[in-house]
Amino acid sequence: MSQHHRLRPAAVASAAAFVVLALGFTGTAHAAPATAPSSAARTGDDPDQPDNPLYDAPESFHVASGREAVSLSWSRLSAATAYEVYRAEAEGTGPDEVGPYALIATVGTDSYVDDAADPDVEYAYKVRALDDAGHVSPYTEARRGTRDTVAPFAPRDLTRAREDERGVTLTWRSGDSDAVKYVVYRAETPNAHRTKIGTTTSLTFRDTKGDPGLTYSYEVKGVDAVGNESGASNAVTGTKTVTPSTAPKAPTLGHAGLVGKRLTLSWWQSPHVPVSSYTVYRSKTSPVDVTDPANRVATTTKTEYTGMVGEDAGERDYYYAIVATTQHSVASPASASVKPTYKDPQPPRATEFYEVAPGAGSVRLAWFDVPYGSDEAPVSGYRVYRSTKPHITKENAEFSHDVTTGAEYVDRGLTGGTEYYYAVATLNEDGLESALSPEVSATPSG
Repeated sequence: MSQHHRLRPAAVASAAAFVVLALGFTGTAHAAPATAPSSAARTGDDPDQPDNPLYDAPESFHVASGREAVSLSWSRLSAATAYEVYRAEAEGTGPDEVGPYALIATVGTDSYVDDAADPDVEYAYKVRALDDAGHVSPYTEARRGTRDTVAPFAPRDLTRAREDERGVTLTWRSGDSDAVKYVVYRAETPNAHRTKIGTTTSLTFRDTKGDPGLTYSYEVKGVDAVGNESGASNAVTGTKTVTPSTAPKAPTLGHAGLVGKRLTLSWWQSPHVPVSSYTVYRSKTSPVDVTDPANRVATTTKTEYTGMVGEDAGERDYYYAIVATTQHSVASPASASVKPTYKDPQPPRATEFYEVAPGAGSVRLAWFDVPYGSDEAPVSGYRVYRSTKPHITKENAEFSHDVTTGAEYVDRGLTGGTEYYYAVATLNEDGLESALSPEVSATPSG
């Protein structure tokens, strides 16, 4: 029981205030107000009577304190059909320093759970057996128990004793409490949610599981014999040291897409152990065997990779994994193995003109650049279409010109006074072409 001060409630009711609710059933029975039968009215009340089969008290009587109840158990007697449970409020530490005993339950099993005990009050318990003929056994020796709801005092003076490549070592003082063990909590930042990382019965703990290079915030709480947990100790920070032999964490492979022949991968890497390069591996089975050089695809210093794969459908059946490597040639574990999501290649998005400027025998055209996403083929250029008739299409255009750099074009050698019609389409590296832009027209001067 915790060493905190206990408030003592009024004395428990007398034995005459209870009656059995569940005599003869298995499991826990509880008592309710009624009038208990007088033990003096029972036949063979003297255990020394020759005809009393209950000449011994129940053995192995045990009382266990808990937060929600006090649990009692004992060995069953072959001649017994029921057991009486008595309780008294303890008034001192001696065996006889107890208040008057009261009958609180009669049960047909060899256990009883007293969840009606007042919180944080120490009680003495004893049990005796009954049979159908009214015989009674001697009482067991009294045992004490408490429904303990008071938490221990918080541990004090939590200190970071050591930081090295093996982890962070913490020490603390008990706080003069009744804690029987301690729980260590850790968070990645002082205000973040704390996660339980271990328990110990000593006043020291080494955290070997933290990520190297990442500074954690630590707290410790005490736990008493019935499971009450104290408040938190003071907080301290600690970091597992990064050395040349420290391996980085495995990359977290996020996006993995295959659009036609274009493969795009991207991943996230913990920054606490510096990484100098990443190696991409692939295989037809998962997980990818990154120890086989034949599975190596490429090495990059970026956290993304774009490449072209073969055209046959079997190229879509590969799994990919990433390994990070430090400047000291220490490799991380492999990332999760992921099969890219396949999509048929799509034409790029269309654009539109924002400037049409006629000149002497020429027309200057300018249009908006077309963006593309990570799983889209990059834009490779634009194709300008021209006609002397309105309603231009790719099929009826009289002239076309591919622009591979920039987003503008000057159409020269035109006839002055003639109206020309223009449209532009976007091209991508998959060789696909967008729809035409809205049509514009211009008349150059002579």
